[in-house]
Amino acid sequence: MPEPILPDDLRNRIRELSDKGHSTIEIFDFVIDESVKYVDSHEQLTRCISAIIRKRSPEKQIGNSDQIDKQIPEIRHFDNSKYSHIIESLTEHMNGKEFENSCEEIVTDILERHENFTNIENVNNVSGFTNPPFDFFGLKKGRPYVIEFKGSLNNFNSPGETQKRRLKELLERIEELNIALIQVKLRKSEYRIFYNDEMNLFFDGKQMPLEPVEEWLRLRIDKNAL
Repeated sequence: MPEPILPDDLRNRIRELSDKGHSTIEIFDFVIDESVKYVDSHEQLTRCISAIIRKRSPEKQIGNSDQIDKQIPEIRHFDNSKYSHIIESLTEHMNGKEFENSCEEIVTDILERHENFTNIENVNNVSGFTNPPFDFFGLKKGRPYVIEFKGSLNNFNSPGETQKRRLKELLERIEELNIALIQVKLRKSEYRIFYNDEMNLFFDGKQMPLEPVEEWLRLRIDKNAL
C-alpha cells in the first residue's frame, strides 16, 4: 500500500475541517500553504482532500470521478494599479456590503476585460427585492449568469452556508440559468472564478446539524421564562 502523500497532522486537520462543514475549496485554501512541500500541483492536493473526505464520509462515494476530483480553477491576474485609490480606502474590518460596493468598478472591469461578460448589472441596485444571494447578472456568449463576488484585500473568501443554499435553490428553479463566483485578492492583483459545475467545490461541505443550536436556544428561552 503506497505511503500517504500528506503527513498525519495535515490529514487530521483536513478531517477536522471537513467535520466542521467546510467545503473542498475552503479546505484547499486553509491548507494550501503548508501543503506546498508535499504535493506537485494544486490538482494533486485537490485529489488528496477529496480522497480524505470520501474515506471520512462514505455517503460521498459517488460514481462520477470527474465530479469528485474537479480541478480548482487557476489563479489569474489583473491590473490593480488604476484602482489603487479604491484599494487604499478599504480595510478588512469595514462592513461587508460597503466593501463589496466599493469594488464594483474593479469587478466589472475584470468580468468584461478578462472573462468576456457583457450586459452586466449590479443586482444590489435593483428595486423590488432585497438581499439577493448574488451580486451581478450578466451574459457570457449570450448565456445568462448570476455572478457572486467575494472580495478581500489579501484572501480568497467563500460564500456562507445560507448563501450557498439559496444559490443552489435558484439554479434548481431556473433551468436555463448559469452561475459564476469570482474571488478577488485586491492587493495581490489576483482573482479566481468558478463556473457552473465548478461550484460543486463549494456545495460539497457537510451541512451542519441544527439540533445543538436548537438545544442552546431552548435553554436560553427556558432560563428567561423563570
